[in-house]
Amino acid sequence: MKYSFSKKDTLVVKGIAIIFLVFYHCLSKKERLMGYDISFAPLSQYRAFYIFDSMNVCVGTFAFLSAFGLMRTINYKYLKNGKERLDRSDSSDFLVRRIISLIGAFFIPYIICTLISIFAFNHNPYGEGSVFVLNMLCDMLGLAGVLGTPLMVETWWYMSFALIIIGLVPITANLYKKHGLAALIPYLVLPILIDAKFYNGANLNNMTRWLLTIPLGIMFADSNILEKMKEFTITKNKIISKLIKFVIWTVILLGLFWLRKQPWGWTYLYYVISSVLPLVFIYWLYEFVCGIKILNSILAFLGKYSSDIFFMHTFIRAVWFPDFTYSLKYWYAVFAFVMVASLVMAIAADLLRKLIRWDKLMGLIGKKSSEFVSWLLKEPEKENA
Repeated sequence: MKYSFSKKDTLVVKGIAIIFLVFYHCLSKKERLMGYDISFAPLSQYRAFYIFDSMNVCVGTFAFLSAFGLMRTINYKYLKNGKERLDRSDSSDFLVRRIISLIGAFFIPYIICTLISIFAFNHNPYGEGSVFVLNMLCDMLGLAGVLGTPLMVETWWYMSFALIIIGLVPITANLYKKHGLAALIPYLVLPILIDAKFYNGANLNNMTRWLLTIPLGIMFADSNILEKMKEFTITKNKIISKLIKFVIWTVILLGLFWLRKQPWGWTYLYYVISSVLPLVFIYWLYEFVCGIKILNSILAFLGKYSSDIFFMHTFIRAVWFPDFTYSLKYWYAVFAFVMVASLVMAIAADLLRKLIRWDKLMGLIGKKSSEFVSWLLKEPEKENA
């Protein structure tokens, strides 16, 4: 194909998503301002809250990219030489390696932030004694969001959803490989058979709101749909075609942002919009932003550290320096401080990983763990009669 949604394109999108995430968590509602009077000039407070709250499209963006990337990994690593679906051995290897990779990526920021929070800022939501140990392990392993145990910071719930994505991708990938679009049925039809009001935003939670990003990410990765959408031209003149596409897709994107905020969209379509909007957002960025020189390098740099920025930014704004953060008074100053401080910490965490060769260790643990699980699942050989 002429185009490919490359690793750099992924980092560019992640770079924009992490900017949106910091804006959303810092400035999207009055309760997040720690009682300070923040200036949103030239916007009114109402309009600023509306815009910054809309930036939670970042969550679905990260979820879609996760499913998309995992599917590309499956195709590259497991489904070669005409192999159509994952077998049990492939699935177990995929699950073990990806879960260990996720927890390994989380471990360094977890240790840094937890130790600083407990010993320097007396922030301990885990309790005491054996309860402390149990809650700490649940949080560190990404289980607190589904088990309902305390989180060191509220934003770490996403680790649980990341585990859900990893767990559902191989099942959904096989379903899509065998049945095509029918892979959407468990995500679109079954929920409303269980609960007729499932699509209502009031009935969704962090573990269900973005489930539809999983099959969509798999479909778009396996069938190269993003690339085909970018390749498509409306007229023979490429510049005019690009302008027409820009107008059309910008209207669609803004329309989805608008519809999600309307009572009708919230009541009847919120579940679908929460996953379709990030998809359109990613395509729009891929088509119109990822190719912009210099800007794409800056965004890719932020995207490289987006995971660690996500893990750490809430501590800066809500646990360690809330008063200083919001005493900066201006919305752009609040954002700049949290983003820069989070980026510095993310770079430091990444340097620590490289210094202790953490990724190599996690790769080795993943390999050995996969081999052990494979041995456990291996069927015993039948003895000759």
